[in-house]
Amino acid sequence: MNIDLTEKQQSLKKNFSDFAKAELEPIAYEDDRYGKFPEGIIKKIAGKDFFGLTIPKEYGGCEGDFVSVAVLAEEFAKSNGAAAAITMSHLVMAEQTILKYGNEEQKKKYLPDMVKGNKLGGYAYEEPGASLASGENKVVAAKTGSSYALTGEKTIVANGGAADVYVVIAQTDEAEGLNGLSAFIVDAGDIGVVRKVGKLGLRSFPTAEIEFKGTKAQLLGKENEGINIVREIQARVDIVCGAMGVGIGSTALKESVEHSKTRIQFGSPLSKLQAVQWMIAEMAEDLHVLNTLTYEAACCVDSKKDYLLDTAYLKMFGHKAVFEIGSNAIQVLGGTGYSRESSVERYFRDLRGLFNYASINEYPQKIIAGNLLK
Repeated sequence: MNIDLTEKQQSLKKNFSDFAKAELEPIAYEDDRYGKFPEGIIKKIAGKDFFGLTIPKEYGGCEGDFVSVAVLAEEFAKSNGAAAAITMSHLVMAEQTILKYGNEEQKKKYLPDMVKGNKLGGYAYEEPGASLASGENKVVAAKTGSSYALTGEKTIVANGGAADVYVVIAQTDEAEGLNGLSAFIVDAGDIGVVRKVGKLGLRSFPTAEIEFKGTKAQLLGKENEGINIVREIQARVDIVCGAMGVGIGSTALKESVEHSKTRIQFGSPLSKLQAVQWMIAEMAEDLHVLNTLTYEAACCVDSKKDYLLDTAYLKMFGHKAVFEIGSNAIQVLGGTGYSRESSVERYFRDLRGLFNYASINEYPQKIIAGNLLK
């Protein structure tokens, strides 16, 4: 890691790692194989106060920083990428959004139960149409007096079907397109789950298609300012996706190195072949840069700096890096790496899913170029 962790952060890192190895690693293979949501770990994670990171003590949290959240994502992902995705969807997409944009009544109602693991948070952004706010089933919020009712469908909902409360992005002004979006809190009991959405990787991280039929919703923040909330959520998600990439990627690199040293071919270990050495070096290079970009962006969050540009650089590089890390790991292990008997094929599938879910209709290239050409 290219930042110096504080003594508290180092202690948290060890706690995260110990927990992940004891509780998350043993269930990773079977849960991935059957796409099973690991419901039993939610209370265990909450019992360690991990859901309370960044949440003030008045709501039951422990007031940690965002670097610690990134460390949590990395350490969990080293053992179980899907469990890391479940945790980050709850903590970053739902909890932190309610904390920043919710009114006092909303924060008191939801945050203590979310910290304790009594309520799992989810995030509903993507829609079945070509892009947000464009399809015939887009989610629209109708206002009656001071209340709102949502109608439409969302797909690939983070923690979909498993969450107890969702942060939902809906249209309050159709004429304004993306600038007419608002954020809402919706209780799961008022939502219909159409179907579960299966995925190539992160298979035990639940995603679903859900529908709203005049569903009651609570406005989160101000009306028609949802696009700003979406951009902030996405930037923080990109940071933890980077941290998850570092976690899964470092495990893939470790197993690739070990395999190359012990696998004998043509009378000597694979590690003696220059082609293998170069693939391992490329994996290490990608991990080093990804790690640097991830924790630089996390530090920007904690220092209250504008981190949207930093996360654009992270996302632009990370998209390519995680794919190359996974591909090289399979290549080093050969047929073994491609086999379901090996964990490396799971690392590849999980890495491929990072930076893809909950992604808004803005390419990082657009943000970077716009900053340079303004």
